[in-house]
Amino acid sequence: MISAIPPVPDSEFAERITKVQAHMAGAAIDLLLAFSTESEPFYSRYLADYWPNFETAGVLIPSSGDPALLIGPESGTYAGLKSRIRRIIRMPDFRESSQPQYPGVTLPSWGDIFTEFKSDTFGIAGWDLLPHFIYCNIEKEFKGAIVNADDIVRSIMMIKSPLELDLLRESARLSELSMSAVLDKIKPGMTETQVVGIAVAAMTEAGAESPGYSLWCTSGKNTTAAIGRPSLKKIERGEMVHLQLGAKYNGYSTAIARPLVFGTPGPSMKKFMQLGCDAENMTNDLMRAGVRASDVARKVHGFITERGYGDTILYGPAHGCGHMECEFPFVETSSSWLLEKNMTFQSDMFLATNKYGFRFEDAVIVRENQPAEELSSLRREVIVL
Repeated sequence: MISAIPPVPDSEFAERITKVQAHMAGAAIDLLLAFSTESEPFYSRYLADYWPNFETAGVLIPSSGDPALLIGPESGTYAGLKSRIRRIIRMPDFRESSQPQYPGVTLPSWGDIFTEFKSDTFGIAGWDLLPHFIYCNIEKEFKGAIVNADDIVRSIMMIKSPLELDLLRESARLSELSMSAVLDKIKPGMTETQVVGIAVAAMTEAGAESPGYSLWCTSGKNTTAAIGRPSLKKIERGEMVHLQLGAKYNGYSTAIARPLVFGTPGPSMKKFMQLGCDAENMTNDLMRAGVRASDVARKVHGFITERGYGDTILYGPAHGCGHMECEFPFVETSSSWLLEKNMTFQSDMFLATNKYGFRFEDAVIVRENQPAEELSSLRREVIVL
């Protein structure tokens, strides 16, 4: 079944720009660049519904008036078809990484931009993504202060609108559908890449615009990596298999992760997997509006450590999701902020020894006075096939 959930309307994109401008005023920033890459497109997708391909992009927002979408030289037609921001400016700094020169093409410089968009303080969201050469070109032309503005856009993105929540629910449905297809068809002797092919076919046939990220299936020793890619290795009986799948729907991404074993897992492996499942369930129960994020992380990590597996923990038990499957913020033992209603997260329980590892993961919505709404739950158990 292909969903009919509508995309975010132009009016909601305009409202997002207005909110950013209000936060800019409070921070005394009069011009803001929200920078995005092909692999980290969350700002340009959130503010302009634009996902760069090969090239990079930026949304330029003045303290008042209309924003502009900054793109590379080749993407003019593509951006015109996709962007919710009407004004589109092509610039050489946003070209693809092979650095073509485009001789004979005249494009505006940062000097031209700052002549038109006069400013004393220039904020950059995507501070850690912006290439050094772009920053140097900006610094050479801009005469005022340049500041990190990630918190301005992040603070707006973290609380989801009702439509955004529905789009994430649909992403989770498609992600779960792909997991179901894999569990129906996976068998020993398949390569890890073949398994991922089953997932991609299932989700895109059902309406996903794409995988939400580079999906993976890993097995045996490969499961010890928290982040990986599928290989041509064949799956064998008795070894850990880790499935990490997620669909992107109208710009929104979630993920579902499950471990499984063909045959009978050893007692220690089964016990370890059950611990991870229990820890994710505990995380979902603790994630409630008004709760300090660090308290969630400490309780979950304490639960794991008390059972003798403290050395298998890599990071906090949850992270944000939205336009990215892994989006700011992480829930960690150092997180001092409070959870709020309609924040969305991936409960992400990755645990690993030096022999094997796994992840139980599902998307959730934070609620008031009750456990988080679970957007997926398919086979959250020790799966033995």
